Amino acid sequence: MFAPWYHPYQRNPNIYLSYAPGSYYPGYNPQLHGSAKYPQLFYLLASDATRLQWDVRDAPPSIHPTTFYQHRHTIATQNSVKKLRIISKAFPWTIEIESPDPITCEMVWEGLYQGLQQPMQDSEWGMLCSMKKGQREAVEKAAKKRRELNQEDGQPLKRIDYLGEATMFAGLDRDEEFVKLRLFPGSTGVPDTWVVSFKT
Repeated sequence: MFAPWYHPYQRNPNIYLSYAPGSYYPGYNPQLHGSAKYPQLFYLLASDATRLQWDVRDAPPSIHPTTFYQHRHTIATQNSVKKLRIISKAFPWTIEIESPDPITCEMVWEGLYQGLQQPMQDSEWGMLCSMKKGQREAVEKAAKKRRELNQEDGQPLKRIDYLGEATMFAGLDRDEEFVKLRLFPGSTGVPDTWVVSFKT
């Protein structure tokens, strides 16, 4: 269903999810049901309107079946973008989703999930070590709980652990000031850059 990932993690800490032509059969919807704050974004993805009960530790099919199967192929944005960047105040990397077809809700959900399942980088752990002790301990506690729940998961630290207990999807926002601040100097911005937030 998904095109193979390529993993530039040793050289670049950012996440890229790309899809081959025809990987999805999106349901084009010119009357996209946007949110009040972000009419260009499908409401299930928008922070001001989403009612999605999704723990991002679990793969997207864990979303309530009625919601998942009804909206998995719904176009994510009114302008049917084919490249979308996700950043967050909760983690220091970026997640980029590219597709030859318009990006759908499932592509956004899958991009988030896959991005958070990657091993934590040494530099990311180093950042945690320079933060308050409580933040580092919350990450270590989350990692321990993850391994206890899944005995086959031997990865010491994953990026999902960075979120601590705040692993419930809380939607996407536009924050132009943060987007400008977050853009790596000399790199090219992506017009559709969204800030994802999480809650407990």
